[in-house]
Amino acid sequence: MRTVTFIGGITGVILAILAYFAEINSWMQTGTAMALGFAGYVLIITAVAYFLLSWLYQGSKNIELL
Repeated sequence: MRTVTFIGGITGVILAILAYFAEINSWMQTGTAMALGFAGYVLIITAVAYFLLSWLYQGSKNIELL
């Protein structure tokens, strides 16, 4: 799962960068560039959320509760 999430995060970064350059250089319509950027941001946020939750879960396993 970590590999899939990591690949999704990298893909999100690539999509966001591609959308930025597409909008700056007028490669495609504004709506298409915004859709690509939004999809990229969603992938990035999902990957970061997964890794943070995974980190918190592993940390909670190591802490002894009362």
